[in-house]
Amino acid sequence: MYSIGQWVFDCEKGRYVQIVSSNELWGYKTYCVYDPIDKSLRLVSDEVLRHYSQRDDFDIHYFKYIIISSRVFNELLNGILSPIGGSIIPLPHQIYALNRVLSDSKVRYLLADEVGLGKTIEAGLIIKELKARGFIKRILIISPKGLINQWHDEMKNKFDENFNILLPQDFGAIKRLYGDGNVWRRFDQVITSIDSVKPLEKRQRWTEEDIEKYNKERIEDLTNAGWDIIIVDEAHRIAGSTSDVARYKLGKVLADASPYLLLLTATPHQGKTDSFLRLIRLLDKKAFPDENAIVREQVAPYIVRTEKREALDSEGNPLFKNRITKTKNISWSARHSLQKELYEKVTEYVSKGYNLARREKKNYIGFLMVLMQRLVTSSTHAIKENLERRIEILKNSGTSSNNFDEDDFYEYDAQEALDELIKIKYQDIKKEQREVEDLLHLAERAESQYIDVKAETLLEDLDLLQMEHSEKPKVIIFTEFIATQEFLRKFLQEKGYSVAILNGTMSIEERNNAIDEFKKSADILVSTDAGGEGLNLQFCNIMINYDLPWNPMKIEQRIGRIDRIGQKRDVVVINYVLSDTIEFRVRQVLEEKLKIIFEQFGVDKMQDILDSVQSEMDFTDLYMKSIENPDDIDFRVSEVEIKIKENAEKINNIKGILKDEKELNIEMIEKINNTPIKHWLKQMYINKKLSDGDNITMLIDDDFLSLNNKDLEDMVKNIPQYIYDGKIPVVSIDGVPNENGYWSLWEVGINGYNNSFKRIFPLFINKSGVLRIASANMLWDIFLKDDVSIIFERFEDLSEENYNMIFEKAKNIAFDKFEELKKSYFEKFEKDLNRYKYALKLRREAAERIGLDAVKRYRLKEIEKEENELNQKMRDYEKILPVLNPLFIIELL
Repeated sequence: MYSIGQWVFDCEKGRYVQIVSSNELWGYKTYCVYDPIDKSLRLVSDEVLRHYSQRDDFDIHYFKYIIISSRVFNELLNGILSPIGGSIIPLPHQIYALNRVLSDSKVRYLLADEVGLGKTIEAGLIIKELKARGFIKRILIISPKGLINQWHDEMKNKFDENFNILLPQDFGAIKRLYGDGNVWRRFDQVITSIDSVKPLEKRQRWTEEDIEKYNKERIEDLTNAGWDIIIVDEAHRIAGSTSDVARYKLGKVLADASPYLLLLTATPHQGKTDSFLRLIRLLDKKAFPDENAIVREQVAPYIVRTEKREALDSEGNPLFKNRITKTKNISWSARHSLQKELYEKVTEYVSKGYNLARREKKNYIGFLMVLMQRLVTSSTHAIKENLERRIEILKNSGTSSNNFDEDDFYEYDAQEALDELIKIKYQDIKKEQREVEDLLHLAERAESQYIDVKAETLLEDLDLLQMEHSEKPKVIIFTEFIATQEFLRKFLQEKGYSVAILNGTMSIEERNNAIDEFKKSADILVSTDAGGEGLNLQFCNIMINYDLPWNPMKIEQRIGRIDRIGQKRDVVVINYVLSDTIEFRVRQVLEEKLKIIFEQFGVDKMQDILDSVQSEMDFTDLYMKSIENPDDIDFRVSEVEIKIKENAEKINNIKGILKDEKELNIEMIEKINNTPIKHWLKQMYINKKLSDGDNITMLIDDDFLSLNNKDLEDMVKNIPQYIYDGKIPVVSIDGVPNENGYWSLWEVGINGYNNSFKRIFPLFINKSGVLRIASANMLWDIFLKDDVSIIFERFEDLSEENYNMIFEKAKNIAFDKFEELKKSYFEKFEKDLNRYKYALKLRREAAERIGLDAVKRYRLKEIEKEENELNQKMRDYEKILPVLNPLFIIELL
C-alpha cells in the first residue's frame, strides 16, 4: 500500500510520480498518480509501481545529467540556441533578422539582405522558431526553378526540415497515388517554382477549358490550400514590369492566401518606384495605397536588410575575403586562322539575321541570332554542334511559330533559351540552310585545324595554378553552354585532370553527386549558369569564366558561388576574352564606363543597378547593335551608360528608404562560440543513459547532437523533479578548496502556457547559513568540467529545519527572477495574442473571398472554431501560478 502524497517509481515510464488517490475494486488495486514531467494525472496499476528508495551508492551519472541538462536548458532560454536547432550557428545579422521578424504580430516582411548574406538561413531560422511556438504548420516556399533543390537541401541539412518538391508535372502521379482532390493539401511543407504556378492567359492550340483547368490546379488550388506562411525567393521577380504581368498576378493571390508572408530579394528597389510599390503592397496594401507612401517612415517596419559592408563574422571582423580579378585577353595566332574566320562568318550571318528579325518584328529570330553569336565566342565545338542541330531542324522537324516571348528569353539561361529557339523555322528555309551548311563546314575545318585558342590558355593557367599552390587547387570553370562544357570535360580529362560537371538538365541526385565528387576527388568542376545556380562552393576559391555573359551582373552571380559566407581564402577570378572581336571592344569601353559609375555610387550596388530584365535587354541590344555597326560602339555604350547612371542615381536617392538601422550583437555570437553546447549534449546523453543502466553502443556524431533529436530534447525539457526524503548525498571535490555547506539547483517559473518561462539557478549556503551567490555559480561551472573528480562520501540526514532554511533562501533569490519572468510572460502573451488575432483576421478575409459557397462556409467554420479555441486559451493563459522546486541538493565537504 502507498499513502497519499507519497513518491513512488513508475516502472513503465521510468520516472517518479506522486500518489494522488487509491482505489480497490474486484481485486484490482489502482492509483491515480501525478506525473511532474508532463504535468498529467493518470491511472496506473500497483504492479507497475515500486517504493522510492535512496541508493546505497551515489549515482554520479544522474547528478551529472541534472547539472548539464539544467545548464543547457538555461542557455536555450537565453535565446542562444532556440533559433539554431540544426547544424549551424547563425551570424549576427541573421540573429538580428530573426529577432526583427519575431518582434511583431504581423510576420509580413521583406528580407532584403544583399546577395550572399544567407537569406535562406534567415528564412530557415524563422520557420523553426514559428513552428516551435506553434504558429505555423503548413509552409509553402516558392523560388526560381534553379533554386528549388538548394532550398530543399538547406532546409533538410541545416534545419532537419523535410520539404516536398511539388511541380505540376507531378500532379498526375500524386493523384493516382492519393486520389483526386487538391494536390497542394497532400503535404504540409512544400517547395515549388515561380514559373510552374504563374497563371496562364493563352497557349497555342489550347481551349479556354484547357486554360481554366491549368490555372485551377496551379493557382486556385494552390491559394486555397490553407498555408500558414508563404516564402517567396527572388521576390523582385513577382513585382513584374506592370500590374498585368502573370507573375505579379500570382504575387497578389499569394499575398492574400496566407497570414504570414516573407519576400526574399537582394534587390527590392531597382530604381523603379512603381515596381517597388507593387512589391511592398503585397505585404500590406492598406499601408501603401500609392507611391506617396514610399517613404522611410512607412517602409522601415517592413524591411529587414543588411548590406555586405555591415556584415560581420562571429568575432566582429568583416565577413567577406578579398577578391582578385584578372582578365586574360586572348588573341588568335596563325594556327587559329580558321577559328578567327569562323567568328567573322558567324558574326556576318548573325548580323543579317538580326536585321531581318527587326524588320519583320520576329523577336524569336533575333533571340536565336544573339545565341549564335554567344556560341561562336564560347567554343568552336559549341557553334559546330548547334549548327548541326539547326540543319537537322531545317531539314526535318521544327515549328514555324512559337510562344517564346521576350520575358522568357531574358529570364532563361542561355542553354534553356537555345534549346527552345533552335527548333523554330522561319520563311526562307532553303537560303538559311545553305548559309548554315557553309558555316558548319568551316566550323569542322576550324575544329580540326587546332584546339581552341582559349583551351590552350586554360591548360597553361591550370598548370601555373598547380605550380603556385602546395596542394592541387580546386577550380570551377563556368560556361554558358552544355556543348562547351562537354568539350572542356573531354579535353581536360585527356590532359589528366579529374573533372565533374553540372548543368541545368541534371536531377537532384546527379547534381548532389557532382558536387560531392568535386568536393572529395575532382580537380575541376565545369558548370553552366543554370547548373551553378544556388551552389555553395566555399571550399573552392578559384574561378575561370571560360566565356562571359554580356550582362556583368551574371558574372557577379557566378562569382557569388565561391565568394560567400564561409570562404576562408581570397577569391581568384580569371575572365577569358577573345581580343580580336567586336565583343572585346564593346566590353573594353563598357567596363571603363562602369568603373567610373561604381566608383561614384559604390560597387556593392552592382546587383541593385544591373540585376533586372531591363538591364539584360539593354546589354543585349548594345552588343547586337555594335555587331551590326562596329563603328558605333562608343555611341551605343554611351546610350547604355546614360541609362545605368540614371538608374544608379535613382537607387542612390532611395537607399535611405531601405536603410535598416541596427546594432549587430557580437557578444551573443561570442557567447555561442564559447558555449560548448554539442559537448554538453553529448555528456548529458551519456550520463543519462548510464544512469538508466543502458549501454552506449552507437556512434554519437554531430548529426545526432542537435536539439532536433527527440531524445535529447526530452532530456533537456523534462528534467525530473527532486524528491526530498530526508537524506542527501555528501560529496567532496578533489583538488578544489571550498567551504562546507549546501549546494543546490532550483527552478523558478510560471505554471502557464509555455515552459520557456522558467529559469534554473544554483544556490550555496555555508554551514553558518550565509548565502554565497558567486560560489554557487563557480561550483556549477566546476561540476560541468569533464576532468573534475567528485567523491561521494556518504548519505546524511537533512533535517526539516535545514531544508526549510535552504528553501527560504531560495525563495528570496527566486522572487526577483519570478517578477522578471512574469513581466516577460505577459509581454510575450500579448504579442502572441495579437499575432494569432491578426493571422485569423487575414484568414477570415481570405475565406470571405472564396467563390465557392461550400468551400467558403467550411473555411469560415474552421476559423470560427479556432477563434473559440483562442478565446479559451486567452482565459487559461491569464491564470498563472508561481513554481519553485529543487532539482538537486547536496552537502559539500
